[in-house]
Amino acid sequence: MRWASETRVVTEGSGASGMPLRALWWALFGIAAGEVGGSVLALVVASATGAAVTSAVPELAGELGLWAGMLGAVVVASRVYGSRSLRRDFSLTGRRVDLAIGAGVAFVGLLLVQLVGAVFAGTRFSGSNTQILSDQRGNPVGIVVVTLLVAVGAPVFEELFFRGLIRTALAARLGRHGAVWGQAFLFGIAHLGEAHGLGNVSVVLSLVLLGAVLGYSALLTSRLGPGIIAHGLFNLTAVVVVFAVR
Repeated sequence: MRWASETRVVTEGSGASGMPLRALWWALFGIAAGEVGGSVLALVVASATGAAVTSAVPELAGELGLWAGMLGAVVVASRVYGSRSLRRDFSLTGRRVDLAIGAGVAFVGLLLVQLVGAVFAGTRFSGSNTQILSDQRGNPVGIVVVTLLVAVGAPVFEELFFRGLIRTALAARLGRHGAVWGQAFLFGIAHLGEAHGLGNVSVVLSLVLLGAVLGYSALLTSRLGPGIIAHGLFNLTAVVVVFAVR
């Protein structure tokens, strides 16, 4: 009876996935641990290899550390508050049609980001967060590594963390639409500092809008598959622009 009572309370006070709002504490701990651990790991690898921190191998190490923290938060939240299944708790599923849906979502995201760029063009608030890509120019191995990082790794872990854990936990307090915008805001803020100075304004705003588009993709399809594909295509476009166009 005690287990049944606790289960009922969690379900009634949480979002569609059954995640309660307090699951956000695990998200906060996970991303903080990931940032610190990733930074330390990148510095250790850079020191051991004699490479710059911004070179491909230390960047890879840093991202792996960050993703470990994010994934750890998702797994712990699922075990503590959910069914212990990432598929059921965070809609980590996909279908073949998600390739088409994801392409459409990516297109919308690119349009919104281009619109923000046009609005702030020529001002102090215009910036870019593609430094991680441009640092690898002239380094074929580095280009391959960062392409895999931003177009494969980041979409999976960031969608699971932001559109999975954070969105569903926020739904307990903000409702479905409020949760989409809440996680989008946090997604944008998480990328603060990737541009120089006031250039962060356009970068953060662009990523808030992208996060909202990806959030609605998860909400309307009830799965993360389309968002993972869209996120990957969006980042892959940035790779092409940096290395093939510029």
